[in-house]
Order: sequence, then C-alpha cells, then structure tokens
Amino acid sequence: MYFYKSFSYTKKKSYLDKNKLVIIFLLLLSDIAFSQSQLDTLEIIITSPRIYSLSSRFDKQLNTYNLHSTFQFTQQYDNFNYNFLEDYGSTFIKSPDRSNSTQNHFILNTSYNFSPLITVGGEVSNNLFSDSRRIEINQSSISDAIGYSLITPYNFLSFAPFAGYENNRQIGQNDYGAIYGAEGYFNNLDSTDFFINSQLKFKNVDIFPRRNLERYLAINLKNVFEQNFSNLINYQYFVNRKDFYFAADSISAKQFGIKNNVQSRIETDNILQDNLNFLKFLNLFSLNLTGRVSWRNIESDTRYKPANILSPSFFDTRVNELKIDLTSSLSYNSESFDGKIRLNYSERDENNLSLNFPGANQLFYQESVDQQSQKNNISERISASIIGDIKFSSSDKLSFSLFQNKLRYDTPSPLNYDDRDELLSIVGLQYTKTFSPFFYAFLNMEGTFNHIVYIYSESSSNNNVNRIIKLSTGGHYRGKYFSSFNSFSVSANYTVYDFEDLVSNYQSYSFRQFTATDSSKIILGRDLLFNHYGYIKLSEQGNLFWASFSTQPTRYLAEIYSEPKLIVTYNNLMFGFGLRFYSLKTYNYNQSSKILDSRYNSAGPLTEISMLLYKALSINVTGWYEFINTNSRSLNQQATLTMQVNWNF
Repeated sequence: MYFYKSFSYTKKKSYLDKNKLVIIFLLLLSDIAFSQSQLDTLEIIITSPRIYSLSSRFDKQLNTYNLHSTFQFTQQYDNFNYNFLEDYGSTFIKSPDRSNSTQNHFILNTSYNFSPLITVGGEVSNNLFSDSRRIEINQSSISDAIGYSLITPYNFLSFAPFAGYENNRQIGQNDYGAIYGAEGYFNNLDSTDFFINSQLKFKNVDIFPRRNLERYLAINLKNVFEQNFSNLINYQYFVNRKDFYFAADSISAKQFGIKNNVQSRIETDNILQDNLNFLKFLNLFSLNLTGRVSWRNIESDTRYKPANILSPSFFDTRVNELKIDLTSSLSYNSESFDGKIRLNYSERDENNLSLNFPGANQLFYQESVDQQSQKNNISERISASIIGDIKFSSSDKLSFSLFQNKLRYDTPSPLNYDDRDELLSIVGLQYTKTFSPFFYAFLNMEGTFNHIVYIYSESSSNNNVNRIIKLSTGGHYRGKYFSSFNSFSVSANYTVYDFEDLVSNYQSYSFRQFTATDSSKIILGRDLLFNHYGYIKLSEQGNLFWASFSTQPTRYLAEIYSEPKLIVTYNNLMFGFGLRFYSLKTYNYNQSSKILDSRYNSAGPLTEISMLLYKALSINVTGWYEFINTNSRSLNQQATLTMQVNWNF
C-alpha cells in the first residue's frame, strides 16, 4: 500500500541518518555500476591506435544547415610519432537574423623516442568558438603550445612533465600566460594482493588576471581471490577551476576601473566505490555487490564585488552535495530459465550556501541566504527490478519484467513547497512463438502506474495518478525473396488529478492511440529489391471522468506515413529512389461529430545513393523534395538533404 502524509506534515531537521545508512549497507551491500570508463583526462600519456580517417556530414533540415567534419591522422615512423586532429562544426539557421555558430578543434602532436626510457615531444592546439547571436560569450578562442618529456623507467610506470604558453581570448580580451604541470600513470602494478592502476594529473594555466587549473587522481585496486571471485576498489578525486569574463556592471566598472569582471567556477569531486563479483555462484548464480559514496562542492567566486550593490544576486554561492548509492544484483541462468533481480538504494543531500564578503549590505546578504536555502533538498530513492525469460521449449518463450521505484523528495526550507512522494510501477509480459525458421509471432502487454503526491497544500493541486496500458501483437517473416515485419498496438493513457473538483484549471484527461506499422522487403532480382516502411496512427484526446470511467472526446488525429523505395545495387554502388508521403489531419468535436480543424499533406520524390570505394572510402547521400499542401491550400516546396563521407585510409 502507498501512504502519504497530510498537509500538516512537519519538515525533518536531520536528513542523512547514519544508523539507517549503516543498516542498509549491511543488508543490501550494493551494486551501483562503476563508471563505464575513467575520466579521459590524460592528454600526454595516451596510447592512441593508428588512425587514418576523414569523415564529413552535411544536413539540411527545414531552415537549418549543419556541417560537421573530422580528420584524424596518427602514425609512427621509426622513432617519430605523429598525431593530427581537425574537428570542425558549423550550424547556420536561415532566418531574419541569419544565426550562425562555428566550433573548431585542432591538435598537432609530434614526439621522438630517444630510447624506451624517454620520449620528447611537443603539441600545439587551438579551440575556437563563434556565434553570431548577441549572447554573453559569443566569441572565444584558446591557443596552446607545450613541450613535454615522457619518462618510462618501468613497464608499469610513466611520468610526463610539460610546460608551454597559452593565448586565451574571451569577449574581446586577450590573456597570455604559462602552462605547466605533469601527468603520471601506473598500469597493472602487481603487488602481493592487488593489481594497481592509477592516473595522476596536475595542470596550471596562469593567464593573469585569470587562472585555470586541473587536479586529477584515480586509483584502482583489484583483488582476485579465486577464479570466480574478485573485488575492485576505486577512488577518484578531481578539481576543475575555470575563470571566465562577463561584462562588468556600471558600478563595478567605475569603482575598480574594469571593463570585464571575472568569475571563477571551482568544482571539487570525490568518488569512492567498492565492487564485489561472484561468478558461477553454486554453478547457477552470479552475484554483484557494489557501494558508492560521492561528495562534491561547486563554488562560484566573483573577483570584483562593490559593497554598495543593492541586490542579493551579487553574492557568491557554494553547493555541497553528498550522495550514497547501494545496489545488489543476482542473476540466474539455466536451460529453461534466465532471470535477474536488482535492488537499488540511493540518497542525495544538496546544500546551497550564500557567501558573505566584507562591507556587504547584511540585509541583502540575508535575502540571498534565504534564496539559496530554498534550493536545499534531500532525495531518497528505492527501486527494485526483476526480468526473466521462461523457455517452455525451443519455440516458445515467455519474457517478463517488473520495475518498482519509490522517490521521496524533501526540502528543508519553509518557503519551498516542492516536497513530494512518487511511486512508479512498470510491468511487462511478452509471449513469443517461433512457428518455423522463417516466421515468429509475439503478443505483448505493458502497464505503467505512476502516482505523484505533493505534501503541502500549496502544491497539492498537482497531485495526480497516471495509468498507461498497451497491448501489441505482430510477427516477422523472413523468406528467400520476401521478408516483412508487421505490428499492431493499442494504448491508453489516463491521467487523473486528485483535486480536480476543487481546482478548475486541472482536468483529468485521456489519450488513446491505435498504431499499425509495416516494414517489408521484396527481392525482385539479383541486383534489384523493393523496400517499404510506413505506419498509420489514429489518436484521440479527451476529458476523463474516472469515477464513471467515461471520456468526452475533444481532439482526434489521423497520421499516415509511407515510404516505398526501389533499390538497385551494382558492385559497391547502391542507388535507391522512391516516394515519401506524410499526412496529418486534426479534428475537433462538436458533441459526437468530428469537424476537420487542420490538414497537412506532404509528398515528393526521395533518393539514396551509397558508394564504397576501395573498401575504405564510403559516400552516402540521402534526400527528398516535398510538395506541401495545408488546409489554407497554399503550396510550399522544401528540400531535405544529408551527405556523409567516411574515409579510413
């Protein structure tokens, strides 16, 4: 059962109960998945594979034109190493303002291996961003030149000090300064009980009056107790500081004699994880237990702060966050059944602070403190999921899934009424029958139940229950000359507000839809085939009266899409041509009669060309031309085009 508190709910003063967390950790242990990979933060100590690639893609959608091109070349000749990267992107929007934005990233790195012990190299890079819109930072560029030495005294240890110079331009102001730092890397250091991997980075960019810096440390300790039992401990620490300009207000400009003020954003993160893996537990089970604790703070610091600013928004802020994730998963595999159970507990505490400074108006400081405190929140989430496949025979399979999630969101501030509880349940069931090697059919049922309850009366008008039911069936036939996938589904979405009788602006509503989809292919000859993709969607929106389970239709939509296409292949050339048709009609209701409200029809030729040259160069062109007819009987024409070139030479 699901309970929620009355409007006399009293906010708690203590949020991360230590005893509760200890009990949960002992009972649940955990398994929040480790990051898929460590932060890709090392710039010098990297092992890049040999890459020779050129790719370019051009898209034209409506009035938006987009071009993205990348060229990368990495090679080693004797003791010389080369790495070249050029990445260019541009977006143009054809409008009265003619908006245009451009991004460019360029890197050239060369090095020479004097011996297995030492490598000396240099790198130049440039990052450019420009935007024609009148935004705060519409133009910026960073140009670097550094020299480095890579020292490898042992196979498992590398160390790389570096130094250089940077030109950093932002909103018309150039800053120059030194770059210096070092990187370090441990790779599979085998101690008595652990395999150790570690990354270290220290980088300073002193472009006075600004300063940017990076600090990064990652340590992995892996202990394999036996073949199917391992433990992995991971710790990551990183600090990132970025200083950027923004236009100074008139008071600051006059008092400090500046044109641009400086704001620093300093983020500090700590992550500690422990993962246990039991494979082939009792020869049938696999168990994964993981725990993760992370804490971070984000601080903003404005360089020049005049004391006579009469605004609470000028005070610097700090965000402190503590998060705990605990998860466990158990998998079972046999010839007749595969299943997995996953449990997760997560708790997050966010605290927002306003920072005082000497001479500040204390009335405005207190107002800033109150504003920031309204953002404080504590969230607690518990979820459980079960998935499985029951294999009745080689041709009959029943798949099921169940997901249950409970969220509790609290805000300490008496001025914030966003406190709420959410309950989400999702269940799915699908039966698949394989009649022959050429044909299988399926029957699928899905259901969703979502209940949102705002604790306080100030927001309780948003309380609602959302129910979604979907039934679908279909099949897939694959023959020598003909293949087709077809599906048919009906779905109903019902949203009911708890207090719609008291709040006239909130009306329960329903959305029901029928969908039929076809994707077919006919082989007409050795080098000729016919493809078709299309769907029909019939949708109805209406007011919902849940007590009597009746609806009053208010809007009806009929949507049709069809794309028949002939495809001719010759050696490594593929050419396709056909038609593209799209229709959307909307209707309003006059009592039970439908009245046409709007009509949109689009039809025209389409083409697709694909070429593969020398097994390395591929060229793809796709486009269509539309003749558009609307209910106003105006005829518009529009072209859509996509061009892509990939060359792995």
